[in-house]
Amino acid sequence: MDTFKSISSRWLLQNTALFLLSCMLLCTGRSDACSTFMLREGNTLIIGHNLDMPYDIPGMIFINKRGVLKTNISWHEISTSQKPSSRSIRWTSKYGSVTFNPLGREFPDGGINEAGLYIQEMSLSGTQFPEDDKRPGMFMMQWMQFQLDNYETVKQVLDHLPDIILDGWGWHFFVADKNGTCACIEFIEGKAVVYTGERMPVPVLCNSKYSDELERLKQYEDFGGQKKVDLKNKEIPRFVHAAHLIKRFSQTSGSAAAYGFKTLESMNRGGTQWSYVIDVTHQKAYFRTSVGRQIKYFAYGQMDFSRKSPVRIIDINSKRQDDVLHHFLDYSPDINRQLIEKAVKSIDQDGSFSRQIESAGNTIEHLIETMASFPDTTVCR
Repeated sequence: MDTFKSISSRWLLQNTALFLLSCMLLCTGRSDACSTFMLREGNTLIIGHNLDMPYDIPGMIFINKRGVLKTNISWHEISTSQKPSSRSIRWTSKYGSVTFNPLGREFPDGGINEAGLYIQEMSLSGTQFPEDDKRPGMFMMQWMQFQLDNYETVKQVLDHLPDIILDGWGWHFFVADKNGTCACIEFIEGKAVVYTGERMPVPVLCNSKYSDELERLKQYEDFGGQKKVDLKNKEIPRFVHAAHLIKRFSQTSGSAAAYGFKTLESMNRGGTQWSYVIDVTHQKAYFRTSVGRQIKYFAYGQMDFSRKSPVRIIDINSKRQDDVLHHFLDYSPDINRQLIEKAVKSIDQDGSFSRQIESAGNTIEHLIETMASFPDTTVCR
């Protein structure tokens, strides 16, 4: 405890988070991973995402319920077991949602709610969240669930952006809704930077600042430059490949979902572990992983989001194919704990993360326990 007390809370928060980020992004020595795009043409509206990592990632798809009372938790609290100085906040989920979770229930990597609001993270080096103990603090994975619980449009998310302070590691966010509106949210030098409407002419987000991506895009044909876009050339930025394919989509391109996977494959640089396409128009989700290569799908519009039925889950690495709607299982705390244990084990392959946590006076076991037991704090109302 003396060692723990000698470390400042802010140093611990920043360095533990940054260390975890570095553990998660060791893909061939590169820190660029993950891509998201939106394609809107006529009555077609799809969103696609690649999760890139240097190793197989365990995960579950969760069917989350409306009418559930929740409270906030910060990464500082998870990683140090120390109560945060920021104030708490409570809310009751207004919407049910489908989320893709590598670190257990209530901690998504992305997802969509029944009202058509979508949110997804991508890593962004240089991210710096605001600091303010007077506002509620929230782990950024839970913050994404909070958006899905409460809002249905991008405008609502942006209007409430100042309400909560995020903590964790370096991410920026792609947000979209069923109206085809999208936004990029970044946190630079402690301030929120938002791109939407005319400021976001290309609905793609990867792992550089959005403004930098647009500048690079100007070098290529159809976007003001002379460079040709070769889809076979993996040296071309992923953002450029996605922008190129979005521009060429038409209703005659065949299945929108298939075109979505084609776009995601063009952005695969060798480390893609998860790929999923959300057909917002028809309320269907398609997914495949490096473990379960066959494309699977389910109609989330047919899911029961009421609290009268249990939370439902399916292994994202399932090797089933075609329609998996009836293969979802009832959630259990044991399955949730096993998922978190597997994910942490993947991150901690060389023991470095364990040593970092222990140097702060915490243990991996306690961190897992904190995350695994957190869903027990939620209450159906």
